[in-house]
Amino acid sequence: MKAVHRAGAALLSLSLLVACAGFGGPSKQELILGAWQAEFQGQDMTLVYGEEDITVPEFGMTFHYEWVDEDHIRLDALGQEVVTRVEFESDDRMVQTSGEGRQVMERVR
Repeated sequence: MKAVHRAGAALLSLSLLVACAGFGGPSKQELILGAWQAEFQGQDMTLVYGEEDITVPEFGMTFHYEWVDEDHIRLDALGQEVVTRVEFESDDRMVQTSGEGRQVMERVR
C-alpha cells in the first residue's frame, strides 16, 4: 500500500512540475511587442516595437533592431549602432539600459 501512495505522490509531483513549466510566462521577445510611451530629452514619444523594427509615429521614422541574446537588443538608429539591455519590471514597464543611459517606458494600452 505504501508503494502505491509513493508512486501516486511521485506521479502527482511530476504532473505539477510539467504543468508549471508550461506557465513560465511570455519571453522578453514577446513582451517587447507593442506600443510604449517614453520620454527622450524632455519630449514624450511613442515607440512601437514590431518583431524587427521600432516605429516612432511622431517623427515618421522606423529603426531596425535585433536580439543579440535573450537580454540585449542591437538598434540601428540613423547609422549609430547601440546595444541595449532590456528588462521588464512588469508586463507594462520596460527598462532599457545602454552606454547612453537608462530609459524607462510604460506600455500604451
